[in-house]
Amino acid sequence: MPMTDRTLRLRLDVDVRGDDEVGLGAARTGPPGPPLRDGEVAVVLGTALARATLAALPEHRRSAVARDLAALEPADVAADLAARRVPGAAVRDLRAEEQVGARGWCARAVLGDGASPAEALIAVDAIRLPDDSRTEDWAARVPWMVPALVRHVVGSAPDALARSVLALRALGEEVAADPGAATDPASAARAAAAALAVPRPVPGSGAFAPAPPPAEAVTQPVAAATRQQAPPPPVTAPPPDRRLLAAIAASIGVAVLSLVLVFAIIASPGSFGLASTSQVNDRVSVIEAGVGQLRNDVGTLARELQSGGATPAQAVEQLAQQLDDLRQQVEDLCSVLPVVC
Repeated sequence: MPMTDRTLRLRLDVDVRGDDEVGLGAARTGPPGPPLRDGEVAVVLGTALARATLAALPEHRRSAVARDLAALEPADVAADLAARRVPGAAVRDLRAEEQVGARGWCARAVLGDGASPAEALIAVDAIRLPDDSRTEDWAARVPWMVPALVRHVVGSAPDALARSVLALRALGEEVAADPGAATDPASAARAAAAALAVPRPVPGSGAFAPAPPPAEAVTQPVAAATRQQAPPPPVTAPPPDRRLLAAIAASIGVAVLSLVLVFAIIASPGSFGLASTSQVNDRVSVIEAGVGQLRNDVGTLARELQSGGATPAQAVEQLAQQLDDLRQQVEDLCSVLPVVC
């Protein structure tokens, strides 16, 4: 390819800075060109870088990484870009003097004026990387760094970022189906060409769109603060009158004492000068007998008077005596039962 002053030269650098940090950078030389052209070249070169690092992996690891790459989602990539992280490491931007780091990968593309991105001359080199498992671990991470490298070239260009994701997915699908395809540079060219052929709007570009500016603040009238009236104090009942309490207590005491006295009289009437039940029954029986005898005598006297006979004075005197006896019996009953009388 002839080199002229209008030739675009693009370089992507990955600097492994430890177990949890990686430096990423991009450099472009040549005359200013349309952003679309720069973005397409960045996608082609980033896909070639991902293919080269997959080829550095053993086939059993290559297949696993390729399957994960085929399932890459634009939303996940956008979240990683916002957090400035790649799997297992934080991302740092390389300064110009740090390009081509001490340990990592360097991918270069040279594109002549008027040529298509697919016609770029591409080279990927590993720089001072030891041949051990740590190199394999970093090689498995590099494909996820491609969108961040593309952004270094084109800035926040949603279409270019979305195409980089589509290219990585296409590469992952081909390598997952045939792990040996990672050793063929044509596999990266096919994946990049498929992504660049997708018409706009590019699927997934919405995930990389910049957030809309905040809406203009709208002044809202502030409602006047309403004064809240304090709740009225609770109504408390006046304290009870102590004299009333004393009268109630005295009444309760008298009632209790009366109940005790009644039960005591019922239990032991002799202690209170009263006759027992048997004594009262005896005296009532005597009175009943006297009343019965008096009735018989009065009936006999009444029959004699009705027959026209003379009333013996002795019979009248006898009735008067019976009445006196009956009166005495009643008085005796009252003496032993004064409550009744």
